[in-house]
Amino acid sequence: MGCATAPDHEPPGQSVDAQATDILREGAPIQVVEQGYFEYTERGKLIQALEANRLERWDHSEGESPQPDAPLWQVSEGFTLFIGGNRDRHAATLKADRGTYNDQAGRLEAWDNVVLVNNKGERLETEHLVWSHDSDLVYTTRPVSIETAQGLLRGRGLRSDSRFERYEILNPTGSFEVGN
Repeated sequence: MGCATAPDHEPPGQSVDAQATDILREGAPIQVVEQGYFEYTERGKLIQALEANRLERWDHSEGESPQPDAPLWQVSEGFTLFIGGNRDRHAATLKADRGTYNDQAGRLEAWDNVVLVNNKGERLETEHLVWSHDSDLVYTTRPVSIETAQGLLRGRGLRSDSRFERYEILNPTGSFEVGN
């Protein structure tokens, strides 16, 4: 967990608390975690785990109501979300270079080199993906590539459950061989 330290001296007339408030007003995160691993539970059951190289928590000033789409957690330098368990036992993994998570909306957005892999080894690759926790929905409007045991599927846009067990390519591209 990364933390900032207070300066050795206080500027005249300004306390350390006032300096911290100034830093928040300048747009610094209120918490920074490096090399973090977090497990999330619901009613005592492990539902997912997050492993992140750098995680920043942002907060809104007192009196402001957060925007529904405002990112409250920003993840950078790569992360892995283990869906349906922990890093050792899970139903699917979602990896990306960076992302945001909004606690209030229960929504994770992943960007850049996004890869979602299910238990059967089917692999989705895209540049942007949205995961909605409460609806258990994963979706994108961007180009997708899905590698399965039967071959490679491509298209634009996808809707899936979070475990990537049932999915639909919204606008398939190319040609597909269908067996008898």
